[in-house]
Amino acid sequence: MRLDDPYAVPGVYRKAQLHAHTRRSDGRFEPAELARRYRDAGYAFLCFTDHEVVTRCEEFNDGAFLALPGVEEAVGWGPFPLGPHLGRLLVDRPSGGGGGADRVARTLAGGGVPSLHHPSWNGNLWTGGWTAGAVAALPGPYLIEIWNPHSAPAEDLRRWAAAVRARGPSVRVTAVAADDCHGTAQFDRGWVMVKVPELSAGALRRALLGGACYASTGVAAEFGADGGAVVARAEADLVLVFDAAGRERARVSGGSCRYEPAGDEGFVRLECHAGERRAWSQAFWVLP
Repeated sequence: MRLDDPYAVPGVYRKAQLHAHTRRSDGRFEPAELARRYRDAGYAFLCFTDHEVVTRCEEFNDGAFLALPGVEEAVGWGPFPLGPHLGRLLVDRPSGGGGGADRVARTLAGGGVPSLHHPSWNGNLWTGGWTAGAVAALPGPYLIEIWNPHSAPAEDLRRWAAAVRARGPSVRVTAVAADDCHGTAQFDRGWVMVKVPELSAGALRRALLGGACYASTGVAAEFGADGGAVVARAEADLVLVFDAAGRERARVSGGSCRYEPAGDEGFVRLECHAGERRAWSQAFWVLP
């Protein structure tokens, strides 16, 4: 067997927020104020995702912080604004319409990063969720939020795992957490730690699409493979190991875990728990 280790890349971990709104749509803060807040909270990357409009604010960008453009679009199922929401990170303009597969393909072709926002959200008259069929029709790679304060994290996690199973090891489906910040109540609650060799939009894109990151709501962790085993080191009380079918394969007290696959897992993923706080790894495919 061999393990497909998404973390086997050079770099250091930096904190990134991929979903936040300003007064250009339905947020409470001006772009500069939001950027300042995230910079002061220790973030290295912030992607603006106002609804249907690309927001830019680069006045704080330097060698330690980047605020980057993006947009959140409703993928129409009937009259606007019905349908699920697609985040298009690192893009310069809205997509101009089309179905989900077309928008994802154009995002990738233009150097952006597609992200499926709050996949179990029941807003927009119950049209806001990303169904299994809709996800299966998308080209990849892409991101899926598994934690968002406006959605159901347990269900979002299940939908991500189902997408990973459906796409297989050849298409990376990256799990992320996000604030979906509209105001103070959603600030600094969920983020991703990206493993990057430098502070640049290109490095962020490669880490996200390659899975060199982990989702967190407050647990610091490191994941990887070592000698045929999946390993985790985290500031946590408990580490859980799950396989592709969602079965718990190991439960380890403390923050250090070493799991040697039996070969029938499909893929392995890890969760690190510290009270209510969590960190989630990407999928490690167990391959012949």
